[in-house]
Amino acid sequence: MKCKLEIVTGFLGSGKTSFINSYIKTEICKNEKILIILLEKGNTEIDKNIESIYLKDIDELKDTIIKNIEKNNYNKIIIEVNGTILLDKVGDVLKDKDIRKKINLYGNYFLGNSKNLDVYIRNMGEFIIPFIQSSKLIILNNVGEIEEERKSFLIKEIKNINLTAPILIFDNLESLNKELLYNKYFKYTFMDKIFNTLLRRGKEW
Repeated sequence: MKCKLEIVTGFLGSGKTSFINSYIKTEICKNEKILIILLEKGNTEIDKNIESIYLKDIDELKDTIIKNIEKNNYNKIIIEVNGTILLDKVGDVLKDKDIRKKINLYGNYFLGNSKNLDVYIRNMGEFIIPFIQSSKLIILNNVGEIEEERKSFLIKEIKNINLTAPILIFDNLESLNKELLYNKYFKYTFMDKIFNTLLRRGKEW
């Protein structure tokens, strides 16, 4: 059976590692042997109960995935990607024929810090927009720290970039960590329904 692979992306400070630490405790990660591969080093540490590897260079990613699946029989690999790495560069690794024999790509989550996400979109769109466009779920953090008008504009901007992905909104990292465990998007029934619908349509993330 192939290993599930998911990507978590966003710029430094968007809450990617905090999201991963909460996500691995949700129902859909229960009883899975998980490896986290970090392509950046932030201020937050991955839960010490979960195996993780830090790579300095994305060129190490292919060999790391193959070696660890073969050696440790992981059910799921989550890759944390810095927002300054081009999506095409990640895609080239995951499209490799040797990788495709080992993994099923379950898509990517995009994390955005609402305090600066609109600025990043305007000034670094070539990096950030492709990740937003390809995301299966978009998570906006620190929404409680911006004014209502800016919040409405940001959500509208995100919806114009990705017409289909649900958007989860959290006031801050603390609320993200607390609420994620109970969110419907991380329950088996809801996620299975999404995956099965997309598979029937022949769509792959």
